[in-house]
Amino acid sequence: MLKEIAEQPAALEKTIREEREKVSSLARFLKSRDIDLIVLVARGSSDNAALFGRYLLEIRTGIPVSLSAPSVHTLYNAKLNFSRALVVGVSQSGEGEDINLVLENAGKCGAYTVGITNEPSSSMVELVDEALLMHGGHERSVAATKTYTGQLLLFHMLAYALSDGEKLEYDAIPDYAARALGKRDEIKELVERYVFMENCVVVGRGIIYANAYEFALKLMETCYVVAERFSSADFLHGPLALVERHFPILMFAPPGKTLSSVKVLLDRLKELRADTLVITGDEEIAGKASRAILMDGEINEFLSAIPYIIPAQLFAAMLADAKGLDPDAPRSLSKVTRTL
Repeated sequence: MLKEIAEQPAALEKTIREEREKVSSLARFLKSRDIDLIVLVARGSSDNAALFGRYLLEIRTGIPVSLSAPSVHTLYNAKLNFSRALVVGVSQSGEGEDINLVLENAGKCGAYTVGITNEPSSSMVELVDEALLMHGGHERSVAATKTYTGQLLLFHMLAYALSDGEKLEYDAIPDYAARALGKRDEIKELVERYVFMENCVVVGRGIIYANAYEFALKLMETCYVVAERFSSADFLHGPLALVERHFPILMFAPPGKTLSSVKVLLDRLKELRADTLVITGDEEIAGKASRAILMDGEINEFLSAIPYIIPAQLFAAMLADAKGLDPDAPRSLSKVTRTL
C-alpha cells in the first residue's frame, strides 16, 4: 500500500499525458449530442471518486449529475430514458459485474457510455462507447490508493473539457501530490497517538466531501476502525451529540467556500474537548485543532482532493502497521468484489 501511495505523482502525470487528447475529443463529441444529464455508477472507493465527480461536474458544467443506484438495474430491471444522458462507469478493475450490467442496460436505453478503469483489457472497456484509462500500472493492495486518485484526475480532465475550457490548472496536481508525500515522517509519528482508536468521525464538505468517505473507508478496511463520515454542516444537525471528551474527529479543511463552516464546527468541538486532527492549508484552522497536517496554502479548493487524500492514505497504512495489522490483506476482502 505504501509503495502504491508513493507511485501516485508519476501515475497522475502519465495519465494526463496519455489521456488528454482522448478526453478533449470525447468532450467535443458529447457537446454535439446535447447531453443534459450525467449518471455515474460505481461501488466502493470508485463510488467515493464518483461523489467527487458529481460535485465537480455539476459546478463546472451546469449539467445535473446523478449517482446511480445499481440495484435499480440489477435487481429491479428498470428501463430508464437515457436518450440525452451520459452514463459513466467507474471501476479500478473494470470487472464489477453490477457496474457493467448498468452500463450495458444504459446503452440499450439510449445513453452514451464511458468507462473509467485501470485495466485496458477489462470487460468494461469492451462494452462502453469510450474508455478513459488510469495509467498507474496494476494495483496489488486491496486498499485502493493510486486508482482512487487516478479516477479523481480523470474527472478533473473531463470537467475541464466539458466546461468550455474554464481554467482548472489540473496540470499542477502531480506536483502537489509529490509534495504531500513529504508528510510521511510527520504522519508516522502522529499515528502513534491513535493506535488504540476504535471509533472516529471523518468530516469534509463540498468538493472535498468525497475524501471524508474515502478516508473513512480506508480506516475501516485496513485498521478495523469504525469510521462514520459526515459533511461539516450535517454533523451539527444531530451527530454532534455523540461527541465527548477525547472523541477523535478527523477533518479535511482546504481553503475556499467551506472553510467558514469548518471553523464553526472546530470551535464547537473545542468546547466539547474532542480530539481533532485536521488536514488543512489554513494556519488559523491548524491552530484551532488538537493536531494538524499543514498542506501548501497555494492548493486551491478545486484542486485539493488529490493532494489532501494522500496524507489520509499514509495515515491509514501506517496506523494499520502500528496496530500490528496488514493493510495489504484486510480480512474478508479481495481486490475485485463481485456483486449483482
